[in-house]
Amino acid sequence: MVKEKRNRFSIADRERAVLMVLEQRESYRSVARKMNTCHRLVNRWVNAYQQHGVDGLSLENSMSYSGAFKLELIKEMQESGLSLSQSSAQHRIAVSVLSGWRRLYEQHGASALLEQKPRGRPPKMKKFNPKNEGKPLDYEALIKENERLRIENDYLKKVRALALKNATQRKGSKSKPFKN
Repeated sequence: MVKEKRNRFSIADRERAVLMVLEQRESYRSVARKMNTCHRLVNRWVNAYQQHGVDGLSLENSMSYSGAFKLELIKEMQESGLSLSQSSAQHRIAVSVLSGWRRLYEQHGASALLEQKPRGRPPKMKKFNPKNEGKPLDYEALIKENERLRIENDYLKKVRALALKNATQRKGSKSKPFKN
């Protein structure tokens, strides 16, 4: 079974679909069937086109929104009864982003929207900086610890060797017959 790639539509494809709905009076479902996509997506494109023109068909933006803006938008959606897709078309923000904001607000309250969290995946390892002044252990301390561990290791090896030697001597003396 071969999995199809996710549909990605260019701005021209989206505009053509919108014009089929608005000018040729085709239904969302028939246009969606022709484009091999969902009718809700075509509906979103039409709403965005009606609000912002061709620029509304591209929801790609790299803006970061303040917590106050997010909170204001969620409250506006609740007060005016706007759906996610209507708010998305009006403010040119992806539905998935708005949905995430609304879920955060409903689960954790307004404080979850107001806190700024770092973007991206956190690093797995801290970067090593030899010039860092605030080292937890300095170089001399590491050398002393290394020397101490070597001495401890040598001591344990000698104790083990002595114990092994004593054990073999005891076994050897018991197994030899007694002579007169």
